[in-house]
Amino acid sequence: MSSDFIVAKKEFIKVGETTIPAPIGVEIDPKTGDLLVPVESKPVGDPVLTPIIKKNLLINEGFIKLKLLFKLQNSAHCPDAKGGLIKEVVVPIQSVQKLDNIRPGDEVKEQSKIKAITIVGIPADTSSKIAGQKANLIVKVVLKVKLIVYRKKNTASSAQ
Repeated sequence: MSSDFIVAKKEFIKVGETTIPAPIGVEIDPKTGDLLVPVESKPVGDPVLTPIIKKNLLINEGFIKLKLLFKLQNSAHCPDAKGGLIKEVVVPIQSVQKLDNIRPGDEVKEQSKIKAITIVGIPADTSSKIAGQKANLIVKVVLKVKLIVYRKKNTASSAQ
């Protein structure tokens, strides 16, 4: 017979980030990085997180898919967008947590919740000859994660 016991229980923040070229028609303020086009972001499904346990370390890799809706209005750069342009983005997530007493073979349960999604622009390489690509966008996702690491404990039944 076996029973589970908790080895570690913790809440922490995980951050995922990626950089993408700004779609044609999406411009930024070069001084602040603010987008000059309104944008909505929505997750497509739940984050995919794959934990790997080493002695006293929890390494977590994964991703979350987002759908970005850029609200273009009367854009001369992209007349076919008709008020909106949708771009799907995959944001990689990585974290390393030091947790005393965990070891390979332990089990991990995680619950994650999106706390924030931010999008900021940065000027693109000005030497690029690609038409319309004037900026890159940094897409960042902040997750709050509740973590439980547990271990199966074998218990011998006593014979009478």
